[in-house]
Amino acid sequence: MNKLLRTNFFRLIKNKIFWGIIVITLGIASVLLFNTIINNQGETKESIDRLLVMYMYFIGIAMAIFTSLFIGTEYSDGVLRNKIVIGHSRKHIYLADLITSIIVGLCIQLIYMLIVAVIGIPIFGTLQMTIEKFLFVIIDIVFIIITYASIFTCITLLCSDITVSTVSCMILVLIMFIASMALSSTANTMKYRETYIQTENGEIEVHQKLNPDYPGDLKKNVAKTILYCLPTGQTSQIMSQVSKKPFQITNYMSDDELKTVFLYSVGVTIVITGVGMYCFKRKDLK
Repeated sequence: MNKLLRTNFFRLIKNKIFWGIIVITLGIASVLLFNTIINNQGETKESIDRLLVMYMYFIGIAMAIFTSLFIGTEYSDGVLRNKIVIGHSRKHIYLADLITSIIVGLCIQLIYMLIVAVIGIPIFGTLQMTIEKFLFVIIDIVFIIITYASIFTCITLLCSDITVSTVSCMILVLIMFIASMALSSTANTMKYRETYIQTENGEIEVHQKLNPDYPGDLKKNVAKTILYCLPTGQTSQIMSQVSKKPFQITNYMSDDELKTVFLYSVGVTIVITGVGMYCFKRKDLK
């Protein structure tokens, strides 16, 4: 498999899609930095926290494009068939492509964060969240990238047509975003609403009232589980943890959930990779 990885990395150096995505990433970082600087002209300043992880919204699209086109060309150019002919196992081919996709995703994310950190920290200051919390956010991002890579690698290697695989990956990202938006409203609905009443003495009393829109514990837990299994769902939940000014925790995700949400990514990655490798071994490569 080392030879396959070396071959992929050699192709990567000369791959126009890879370098094009890096250029686009630099452009996105520049636009977000500039926009935040403009918005910080008022009295309240936005911290660097949210800006550092905002590329999570774009990483899925970037990886869908790269993985489907980079691996898809192996079908159209006959490279995939030649790898098998010279003795490489399908298992090693699958894992090599998966690892390549993961490394590219991590590389793109790192480039974005470095640009934002180098330019943004002198302007916006250091992190508002604790280092421990930031590390858990980074761990979650890493596993979100791994999940994206497993999904797109599976689709691309099981689909011989590069156009179909590319379109399928892009549509899937869109579907996951829409599903996450639909599920989040159910998963994040609070069971009780707090009302504040001022007494005659001027004191404020807090009363909890059952939320009439609460979907029920079972429906909420099912929605939250599905939401956490989607990389886009994890993205929306984690981003809700990083408010603009100042850093604060919402009720969408507890500290324990933030520390363990990556386990959903691990489970999804294992299942998709297992199914993908099983089907790829039995696929008729024409």
